[in-house]
Amino acid sequence: MIGGTRGLGLELARAAHVLGARVTVGGRDREVADEAARSVGEECRANVCDLTDWSSIETFISACGPIDHLILTAVDRDVRPLTDYRPEESARAILMKTVGYATAIHHALPRFRPNASVVMFGGLSAWRPAPGSTTLSTANSAIIGLMNSLALEVAPVRVNTIVPGAVGDSAATLNAPPENRGAFEALRTRTPTRRLVTTKNVVAATFALLDNDGINALPLVVDGGIIRT
Repeated sequence: MIGGTRGLGLELARAAHVLGARVTVGGRDREVADEAARSVGEECRANVCDLTDWSSIETFISACGPIDHLILTAVDRDVRPLTDYRPEESARAILMKTVGYATAIHHALPRFRPNASVVMFGGLSAWRPAPGSTTLSTANSAIIGLMNSLALEVAPVRVNTIVPGAVGDSAATLNAPPENRGAFEALRTRTPTRRLVTTKNVVAATFALLDNDGINALPLVVDGGIIRT
């Protein structure tokens, strides 16, 4: 799992470990990755992986051994209005979720076991942009195209995308500054379920993509239905 050192990625790693999976987490910072692995459990391994450093990706994948499932959750959140657009930071964020993801899958190809699968993390900003989401909207839109291409390119390995909505119990939501909390409440009231999705919802949806070998090339939206209303 690349990006499994915090947030949804870390919760996925913990849930997979509880189910008996052999989990490896990767992140840019060695100490952060090691601490994440310790929090997951004794058998969890950690290695450095920077999705904008091609040799780092190759080294990480080479150390993984045979791969049943590859989960890519890493993201750089470049959120700013276009009046404050910073090309270098935007380019890095987009490169990570496009070329970085594809490079990881490229190196994993000879290591995939039969019935292997890939799950990439996208975002609702691909379809529902918000002020300041130019970089994320671009990257998340590209993820859908990448998924469609790779589902053919790496077959029979399945390639799917999980698209979380606003996650009510995530650190980003719970620790949002006071001026942003009203936006989450407004989003909750517009959601047909009248509640934001939870980390548990996203984890369960990701496992559905991993486990069900009839699901392929699917962007699975987990948002309580707001994108369709």
